Amino acid sequence: MFFKSEKDMQVWLSNLFEKGYCLADIIMNYEDFTENFFHQNYPDSSHQKIVHSFNHCLNSFENHEVLVEDINISLDSGDILRPDFLLYSPKTESILIVELKNIKESTRQAATEIGAYAGEIRSYLPFLAEGDLVNVVISSEWPTLLCHFIYNEIVWLNKSIICLEPTQDGDGIALKIVDPLIIFKEQITPLISANQLGGYQICLYDNQILNGGDYMRLEEYEDSMLVALHAMSAKGNSLKAHGFAFLWRHCFDVGLAPYNITVINFVSFQTPILTMRNAAVQKSDFGKMLKKVVRDHCPEGHSKTLDIISDYSESFLKDFCSPMVEGYSNWKTLKPRIFNNTDAIAFVGWGIFQDRLFDRLGCMPKHEEAGIRFESTNPLFAIEMLNQMISI
Repeated sequence: MFFKSEKDMQVWLSNLFEKGYCLADIIMNYEDFTENFFHQNYPDSSHQKIVHSFNHCLNSFENHEVLVEDINISLDSGDILRPDFLLYSPKTESILIVELKNIKESTRQAATEIGAYAGEIRSYLPFLAEGDLVNVVISSEWPTLLCHFIYNEIVWLNKSIICLEPTQDGDGIALKIVDPLIIFKEQITPLISANQLGGYQICLYDNQILNGGDYMRLEEYEDSMLVALHAMSAKGNSLKAHGFAFLWRHCFDVGLAPYNITVINFVSFQTPILTMRNAAVQKSDFGKMLKKVVRDHCPEGHSKTLDIISDYSESFLKDFCSPMVEGYSNWKTLKPRIFNNTDAIAFVGWGIFQDRLFDRLGCMPKHEEAGIRFESTNPLFAIEMLNQMISI
């Protein structure tokens, strides 16, 4: 241990800030990370996301100023919220929450404290973007609990977090950036199973067909349908969900719903760690209870979150059709309905599926971009991506 207590760590850092040092000045591998480490190829997109989070935070590490140090920031006089440091970066116009951890047992509090500080900061700055809130965790140890928390915050909740630890610097002490592989040691993320993706169809019924109306009357409202799709994507991202939607239409007069939207959501309970035999889960009481939930209730992703995303599209649809949810199932069943004797029109994703789509778009060779006019909603491009991510 470099410090006897978190208070000693705070005094050490406070003295450096008072002398005019900033975080960039006291991190030994600062330039090495920004110039070399950041450009390494990692075997998994989760690793890449962690590295990008670290690098994003580093942009705010020069010429920052201390806003508060161990002072109550709560607007409610009855609450006590005392972050170790809140800093401001003029360069990025960001606020940095610096959280110090010096003993293994205290790391259990990290998630609660960081979340509480961020929430209170938004009491003052309600429109502060997630990317403008930088979380700096300085810890002498990196136990599994803390690593899992940080991994989840970065990879699934898109938080900006960097991990630093004290290190020896000659006769003194400095900080160093933790190897991102410590946060997540798995080398390969397995394919997503079709059983992990549940959803349904939103059938866009045209009541005028009953009276002999034009079967393709709704074609003039396709722009409104696309707006509905983008609204669903925005709502999915705001809920920190992971899913996607396809807009498609029947090629022939086969029913009262010429257009349909297939909406898919990640089934959080159908992860391999719960559905397969896992030694660690078998030993965990909580793991056993979760496995019992899967066994007794078979959750298929038809959660309230999915309904909120779907309902959000209704205001863009109900003026020209009667949307109705039908066909509750999983991706294995729903996928053929989109591409068999139909015209797939558009795709949108949210969460990890949107990230992967734009990652793939960014990797397109320039000659391909010049040869075709490409849009991010292209359903054929999207299904090719999904086929690489999902095992049926």
